Amino acid sequence: MTSSGRRAEDPPERELLQIYLEDHLTGATGMVQRLTMMHQNYGDLPVAGEIAQLLQEVSEDRSRLVEVIRSLGLERSGAKLLLARTGELAGRLKTNGRLRRRSPLTPLLELELVQSGISGKSGLWRSLTVHAESLGLDAEEFRSLEERAYRQLGDVVAAHRRLTREAFGADSPAAG
Repeated sequence: MTSSGRRAEDPPERELLQIYLEDHLTGATGMVQRLTMMHQNYGDLPVAGEIAQLLQEVSEDRSRLVEVIRSLGLERSGAKLLLARTGELAGRLKTNGRLRRRSPLTPLLELELVQSGISGKSGLWRSLTVHAESLGLDAEEFRSLEERAYRQLGDVVAAHRRLTREAFGADSPAAG
């Protein structure tokens, strides 16, 4: 028994599961949109390959989440997905210290944002692993997806390290 009086093998409360999965779908949607933009704009960076790979895998992860939501008979919220799109677009409006060219800080900050999203996604897969049996889902699949999220996290951290030297280079405003 848990502190709430529920047994660990009891399925999660449907309304809470709906909210939880919708929130993760909203985040995944925003992350796919962000990675798509990064893929389109950062082909000249030394981390373009990593961005392309992440875009493919995060898109697959989002699709799998949509399938899980559908298989559980839950509904998707159009309002939350619109919120994801609006939030992602608003995130592009930040100042970057440069008027006519891309700041080297922009891809660095965007990788940090992606890092946060992947970290959250690993929690989603972990939660689904815990409740997989009671939901009639495959726990091993979610363990595997969690491991992939950890590998993705390592890839983003490595890409971030590669860009950090360039971002604070001699031509950056802080160096002058």
